[in-house]
Amino acid sequence: MTTENKQHDLILKNGTLLDPGQSIHGKMDIAFKDGIVSDVATDISPQLSINTIDVSGKLVTPGLIDLHGHFYHGGTGSAVHADQNCLSSGVTTGVDAGSSGFLNYGAMRDYVFPAHKTRLLAFLHIGAVGLASNRVLGGGLHDLRIIDVDQTVDTIKANPKSIFGVKVRMHYDAVARWNAEKAMIAAREAADKSGQKLMVHVSGTPIPLPNVLEFLGPGDISTHAFNGDHESILDNNNKIRSEVREAVDRGVIMDVGHAGIHCDVEVVKHALSQGMPPDTISTDIHIPPSGRTVYLMNDLLSKFHAMGLSMEDVVSASTNKPASVIGMDKEIGSLKIGMAGDAAVFNLREGRFVWHDMAGHNVDGNVRFDTLLTIRDGNVVWKSEDMQDMGEC
Repeated sequence: MTTENKQHDLILKNGTLLDPGQSIHGKMDIAFKDGIVSDVATDISPQLSINTIDVSGKLVTPGLIDLHGHFYHGGTGSAVHADQNCLSSGVTTGVDAGSSGFLNYGAMRDYVFPAHKTRLLAFLHIGAVGLASNRVLGGGLHDLRIIDVDQTVDTIKANPKSIFGVKVRMHYDAVARWNAEKAMIAAREAADKSGQKLMVHVSGTPIPLPNVLEFLGPGDISTHAFNGDHESILDNNNKIRSEVREAVDRGVIMDVGHAGIHCDVEVVKHALSQGMPPDTISTDIHIPPSGRTVYLMNDLLSKFHAMGLSMEDVVSASTNKPASVIGMDKEIGSLKIGMAGDAAVFNLREGRFVWHDMAGHNVDGNVRFDTLLTIRDGNVVWKSEDMQDMGEC
């Protein structure tokens, strides 16, 4: 059979597929053709493919989706280079959480996003220039004249394949207490008029968390939900607040948005013990100030697994669940035949590993997701040095 007649371009062979979107956890081969998944079966002959990679003993997952990162590289003082921070951690889709607003989104869309192999999408900041001024002004909403609901809505509607909602930061450095509710009203209006989701930064909110949650409905996202600030999801007795339970019951997404400083290990432990795990795991990856520890997605999967979530749960929270949040679960987040050919291959390395938060709490674990290979649209876009020992079939 000539190269032109091959049924597949690439096969990942002999790996263990963990794909919660298909309820699969077992030995499976995965094949790709023309950028999509072309077959998933217990045995796919290498003779049918141009290339085959042996991933025996390794874990294969759909490409991870980071629902909250900052990828306007060069456009703000804190945004990272997506390929350098995503592909090496198994992330094939990164969602920028409000780095730009309606005035500067075009530059991010036209010049920054196309320069990356990572699929990049966005939530649009309710402020006109997003986070561009944060490093000098400390926040984007000190002067509410920077908000224009109609222009925000127009920008979202003009970019239906790349913008999936509105982002607003409820943080005391970003918006004054007396303006916080006005900013929430504007963000809610923009989300409703555009027919998209609302993502709210809730860590360090200048107004009570229940007041913020009142603005959120089914499918909206409370990011940094597990922070350890005074206005957290817990009451003074470390019980989940009734308003938080009510928000979860009506479908509000509780997103990690880790960032080191916005996820408190003790808050997570209390939430898990009371039956409220995170819906989605995300990094809030950014260039941190001195002294702050941030983690990539493979380490966050490892950390949350060490805190008691199953392998299925951590992979689901970073694949099919975030895909569903942005309404792309028919395209990404699973390795079903016909979906995007995005996959990650991990070595589950055993040992003693420690992860930290900025409140001085540690998490000890004995398994770490070490990324070996990242596939985007059926092509190898990143591989570790360890892959040299794996070879082709």
